[in-house]
Amino acid sequence: MLLVTALLALVSSTPLFRFAPFESDVVNRMLNYQLSALPVAGLALLLTFACAGRIRLGYLNLNRRGEMRPVFGRSGGGRWETDAWFIGSVMVAIVAVVTFFQLLPGGFTFHWVHVALIVPFAVMNAFTEEAIFRLPYVTMGDNDTNSRAYGLVMGSIVFGFIHFWGVAPNGFVGAIMSAALGFFLAKSIQETRGFFWAFMIHFTLNLAGMTFILNRSV
Repeated sequence: MLLVTALLALVSSTPLFRFAPFESDVVNRMLNYQLSALPVAGLALLLTFACAGRIRLGYLNLNRRGEMRPVFGRSGGGRWETDAWFIGSVMVAIVAVVTFFQLLPGGFTFHWVHVALIVPFAVMNAFTEEAIFRLPYVTMGDNDTNSRAYGLVMGSIVFGFIHFWGVAPNGFVGAIMSAALGFFLAKSIQETRGFFWAFMIHFTLNLAGMTFILNRSV
C-alpha cells in the first residue's frame, strides 16, 4: 500500500489529465489531480480485496453505529452514532481556521463557478483518500493481525507524512493535524466496521478547506 501512496504522490505532481476548462490554474490543477487520483483509489480497493482474504471490502459500507472506545484506559468513550458529529465539527472548525490563515497572504477571490466545484471535489477527495490511506490499512490490520495498532498507526502516519507537502493545511502543523485526523478516521472504521464516518467527516473537512483553496487569488 505504500507503493499506492507513492503512486498518488506521482499523479499529484504529474497528473494523468491536462484539462484546462477554467481560468484558474488552481482549479484546473485540482480537477486534474482529482480525476487522476480516482484510478489510484480503484487500485487500492482492488489490492485490498485481493490481499485481505477474510474481510476483503467488508468495511466498505455505510454502517455508522459502534462503541467509541477510549484512546487511553478502559473507561469513558461514547457512541459513534451520537458523538461523532460533535468531534467532527470541532475538527472542521480547526481545519478551516488553519487553512484560512495559511492561504490568507495570497488573498481570496470568490467566484460562483469555483464555489460550485467545492462539493464535487470534496466528495472525490474524501473517497479517494479514505480508499487509499485508511480502508486498506485498517482492513489488512484486522484481517492479518490480532492488534488494532497496525491500522491506527499506518492510517495516521502515512496520511500525516504525505500532507506535509499538501496544499493546506501543510508543513509541520498540517502533518500533525492530518496524522491526528487519520488516527480518528481509522478508529472510526475499526470500531464501526464501516466507511460512513471516515467518509463523512473527511468530506465536511474538505468542504471547509476547499472553500479557501479553490478561491485563493494566487
